[in-house]
Amino acid sequence: MLFLCFRQMSSLDNTIKDIMIKALPNLCEDTQKKLASTLVISGVQSAEDLKYIQPEDIKNLLPVVQQRKLLESFKQETNTVILDMEFSSLSPALPFSSPPSSSTSSLSSIPPISEQPSALKTPLMLCQNEQQNVSWSWPEDFQVSWNKMPLEIQTAIAKGKRPPPDKRRQMIRILADEMQKYEANPTRSQCLTVCQKITRQYPDSFADMTPSGKLIAGGYSSLLSQLKTRIENINRCGTFRSYRSSGPCDIAGVKRGPTDMYGCTRFQPELPPEETDDTVEEKRQRLQSTFNKYGINGHDRPEVTDLMETTYSLQRQHINRIPAPSITDLRINWPFLFTQRGIFSHFELLTDVPLLHVLELSIEECGNAVVEYFRTKVKASSVQTILAQKATGDLTFLVIQLLMAHFNESPDTDVNTSLSLPASPRLILCGNEQALAGWMVSIEGHVVFEGVQPTFLTGLAAVFATFYIFNLQYQDEAAKTLEFIQRRFIGINPERGTKTGNGRMVSKKTGKIIQKKKQTVNMQVSTLIKNLMDFESHLIQSFFL
Repeated sequence: MLFLCFRQMSSLDNTIKDIMIKALPNLCEDTQKKLASTLVISGVQSAEDLKYIQPEDIKNLLPVVQQRKLLESFKQETNTVILDMEFSSLSPALPFSSPPSSSTSSLSSIPPISEQPSALKTPLMLCQNEQQNVSWSWPEDFQVSWNKMPLEIQTAIAKGKRPPPDKRRQMIRILADEMQKYEANPTRSQCLTVCQKITRQYPDSFADMTPSGKLIAGGYSSLLSQLKTRIENINRCGTFRSYRSSGPCDIAGVKRGPTDMYGCTRFQPELPPEETDDTVEEKRQRLQSTFNKYGINGHDRPEVTDLMETTYSLQRQHINRIPAPSITDLRINWPFLFTQRGIFSHFELLTDVPLLHVLELSIEECGNAVVEYFRTKVKASSVQTILAQKATGDLTFLVIQLLMAHFNESPDTDVNTSLSLPASPRLILCGNEQALAGWMVSIEGHVVFEGVQPTFLTGLAAVFATFYIFNLQYQDEAAKTLEFIQRRFIGINPERGTKTGNGRMVSKKTGKIIQKKKQTVNMQVSTLIKNLMDFESHLIQSFFL
């Protein structure tokens, strides 16, 4: 009996999990497990019981909006079961393709054409409300006709490899044609649903990810961009317009939001269990006394390291105040934060990323591949000019120069010729490209600390950390390069939010200055990451041939 109970419970858990994935595709696995366990403990014994779940049953596990989405899905799922049974002869239910249990796929997992569902037809007997929901629901049931795809695509899926870029473009064309059988101009949201299913099912072949296997912003950004662009190109000469609002706009500037907390794991932690407000404030004062006695060199003392870690929650309280405190005030209260050690330690506590170590490894692993990609695949004169210059011997500096040239972003002018420093963070290099003598970081127009290690990579890591520590957006002049560093080199890839500002641009349609829309992943950054992944993949394959 114990074995039977376990089997039944496992089947129910899987049913609940499938429903949750449909309603909240970005929900993490730990939360899925907690939700399934909570529902079973609450007395859910079948899918039919889900309609009785109330918001208070799951209030401690999900934000309010996600609760409502999930509860609505529970009700719809119950109704869908009845409709499928009632109209099965008119519109057979299409199976939902769940992601494979491992990243390795085979051609045998792709159903032959005879087993794939025919084009969806709207049931004649559906009630008016269901007819209104048909265009919304078809992406959930959409099945990719893999047997219509090029043989190279099918082979890549079977071997868990990335397909050649030209074959991937051919796949996108076929995919767009198939989707337009249901809707002439699918929305971005509908395309997103299809792309999420593809990347979940075959991540090794289509997902955007780092060499270590970590997904970049959900893994579907480049596929979504290609698909939506293809559909817009098809409709460009028709009656449809390529612009379509994807949802309500965010109201900027009302309260501290996702830009600040973006990529952070401990944005505002609680005090350590053994501490109180009074004890951490007393330790902050001890840090100030140590600074008054030893100066900035006191950061090497062991007690300073311990006190900085213990008072981390108080540091975040001061930094996160609204309105934001000035950097000058923060330096007075936390002088040891503004050191190379203080910046890197705080960043690791904030994001769980040992920044300098991760950046060093990334440049070592893929820096040369990035340079080779620009040398052989990118013909832009600005990029080729940098490559033609005399090598400096600093790989990191060369990579950043190439990225900024590729994204049409320019480094700042010589500080000595400038009357003032800009407000946004800047890395100031001392010396020249051939002989770097040191570096400094400026924020709000003032130099706030100097580097101990006179290497460009260390300075780059330090200035990058300041955007996260002090809740700052990337400046427009280098936003794409910084986002590329964040996603490709550092591996910070939240599925929501962005560190880039709205910015302004000239409208191609009207010629007027307009506000840019915020995107989770900049499309130029996403495209470059995808192209580099394809380039590195084919380099490895050709090496073993």
